[in-house]
Amino acid sequence: MENLTLEQLKGLGQQTAIPSISIFLPTHSAGQETQQDPICFKNLLRDAEQQFLASGMGPREVSDLLQPAQALLEDTPFWQRQSEGLAVYLSPDDFHTFRLPYTVEEQLIIAQSYYVKPVLPLFTNNGHFYILAISQNEVRLFEGTRHSVGQIDLPKDTPENMDKALDLDDPQKSLQLHTGSSQGGTREGMFHGQGPGEEQKKVWVEQYLNLVDAGLKEFFREQRAPLILAGVDYLLPIYRKVSDYANIMEEGITGSPDRLRPEQLHEQAWPIVEAYFRQDTDKAVEQYHQLSGTDQATDNVGKIVAAAFSGKVDKLILAVETEIWGKFNPDTGKVIRNPEGQSKQDDLALLDFAAMKTLENGGTIYTLTQEEMPTDSPIAAVFRY
Repeated sequence: MENLTLEQLKGLGQQTAIPSISIFLPTHSAGQETQQDPICFKNLLRDAEQQFLASGMGPREVSDLLQPAQALLEDTPFWQRQSEGLAVYLSPDDFHTFRLPYTVEEQLIIAQSYYVKPVLPLFTNNGHFYILAISQNEVRLFEGTRHSVGQIDLPKDTPENMDKALDLDDPQKSLQLHTGSSQGGTREGMFHGQGPGEEQKKVWVEQYLNLVDAGLKEFFREQRAPLILAGVDYLLPIYRKVSDYANIMEEGITGSPDRLRPEQLHEQAWPIVEAYFRQDTDKAVEQYHQLSGTDQATDNVGKIVAAAFSGKVDKLILAVETEIWGKFNPDTGKVIRNPEGQSKQDDLALLDFAAMKTLENGGTIYTLTQEEMPTDSPIAAVFRY
């Protein structure tokens, strides 16, 4: 079990095996309630089994399909490591479990694709951002949301620290660089003095940060999420100068980050990006109002689904508690809504589909309550053209 990342979410959206099972369950991290969680999960699996048998699937085929999820019922440590919510995705030859840092509605959905709308708040205006904790001793990259933070493996060409970046094999160079180190080994105070070697040290630091940025460049190529820098005060402006990433926050987390746990970094980072996300959402709603009534914005479900499929949606605003089911013909772009909700397993969750296609094509999603929506429709969009 793991925390869900944006790349994993996109992978879920590309899953095409049928049937696709999506299960969401509120969970507990302590107390007597932890014993009830597997019971609730068992009931959802029994419901899935009955639906499959009723559709004509054979008992052995149903048993084989549900086996990975059934095995969780006997995994006591799994249920003891929960947070506030659980998402389980299961299809032939594919199985994922994700711990969610917020509660979700108990839900079982069997459809032609995975249902991802309940996990979208992790990656929308609730706050998807990155933290780059950088010192001369260590480079760490984190992916954060309003509720959680997780460390990301560095791309293979990204140096882990300054020694490895600059290959400091020259004893004289190493001695010059390490002059002024504290007993703990940190070199973060190295520029406080003056002398002939200080300018050379600054050159080395800039070279180091250039190499870090070059290693991260491919990772951030398609990203637009805000990046918060964590490091001592002299490093942060140098990194901002050498980096091409367009969305580095002006405010950073200052001080040596080496001993800060991910949760401590998150605690300091969230207030920095919270105001940014609030302003960004307000701007998206304002832009929709300005363009409403033109060809560049609409709240028509059918038009938005077709536009999202073709990569035309720039900003998508969704009511988080609502879903619309129906059919979509990608050849004609025609959408047929089912006013009764999901009546068949091959019905498509239209808002969910529009959200995933928007993400895949580099658009931005904003999730609001229906009361906060700029229109009576549960979906609104601003188009790229």
